Amino acid sequence: MQVKAVRGGKWKILVIAALIVLIPAFIAQKKGQSFALWWFYGAALFIVALPHALIMKPAEGSEEANKQKALELASKGFTPVRESAVDFAADGVIGSTPYRNEPDGGVVAIVNGRTIKFKNREDLETMLRGAVS
Repeated sequence: MQVKAVRGGKWKILVIAALIVLIPAFIAQKKGQSFALWWFYGAALFIVALPHALIMKPAEGSEEANKQKALELASKGFTPVRESAVDFAADGVIGSTPYRNEPDGGVVAIVNGRTIKFKNREDLETMLRGAVS
């Protein structure tokens, strides 16, 4: 009877180990890396793979990189707006950036393919000057 309990315990350990190595794979996937490659990396060298996944920078265009950019813009007072660029009717253009005035005094502009809301036109112009410099 005790032998069966030990065999069942080995399977539980293998299942738990297989689930634990998913952690670096999920972290790496959110940062734009291959889930399968990072699963194998985590299975082979979990102690190295987990810290590596945590400290690596996100790939350009990944979900994590987009979140970081949105947080950086929000910390500077720029609020991303979830609107389709197709529905955008511009009131004017600064440089090559179309913008629309909002009733609350804010300005919505399409910058690098993203729709962003600024507190006012001056903030938009400041951001555009910073992007050019």
